[in-house]
Amino acid sequence: MAHILAVSNQKGGVGKTTSVVNLAAFCALSGKRTLVVDNDPQGNASSVLLGRASGASIYSGQSPHQTIQDNLWAISSGEDLLEQEKALARSEGGRFALRKALTPLRADFDLIFIDCPPNLSFLPMNAFLAADHLLIPLQSEYFAMEGLSQLLAFVDDLRQDVHADVAVLGILLTMYEDRHPLARQVADQIRQHFGPKAFAAAIPRDIALAAAPSHGQTILSYDPLSPGGLAYLAAAKELLHVLK
Repeated sequence: MAHILAVSNQKGGVGKTTSVVNLAAFCALSGKRTLVVDNDPQGNASSVLLGRASGASIYSGQSPHQTIQDNLWAISSGEDLLEQEKALARSEGGRFALRKALTPLRADFDLIFIDCPPNLSFLPMNAFLAADHLLIPLQSEYFAMEGLSQLLAFVDDLRQDVHADVAVLGILLTMYEDRHPLARQVADQIRQHFGPKAFAAAIPRDIALAAAPSHGQTILSYDPLSPGGLAYLAAAKELLHVLK
């Protein structure tokens, strides 16, 4: 049965989708049958893995599509995701719709990544209630730490109110600049507070990571030996070790 990972941070621009597509690519490279579910109306993961967001969302019954990489599939955010979110919010049991949609797919994959929008609305709630694990990409800045407490409180409320099974798997530092004292300070505080849940790998600012999506590629296919590519390789290895 697949491990289901919600990848979320309510702050935008922290490298969330970048982390989803690149971790998924390296996990697929390792031989894991990997699925990315684009649960973000922006559809950026769909653009990288499938060329564009098209068709219907998973909430309308879309099936996985093979990407150009072996062992890697994706479900597009589709063209109806915002409308589906409104409908689910009005329906009884709508917050469990993603869990229901993913249940028959768990036997077909080893890993399922859910890319969430940068907020704490109904779509992330669906992801948290469908997932076993929560992975939080965290920009190496002070204000990002303040937002982290809000996300963790939201997840704790779900665990108490509806007995959600999701638990924090790890914190992945992104846009990390080792030469910047504040970045090092944030990293030290995160690692002191979260211990082994803070990934040893940190994702640096890297022009290759920024350029790869514009070519419709993951860093694995665009420039795997770049600093960003090597960092995501290390992070994927950590992730797979934790999930053993």
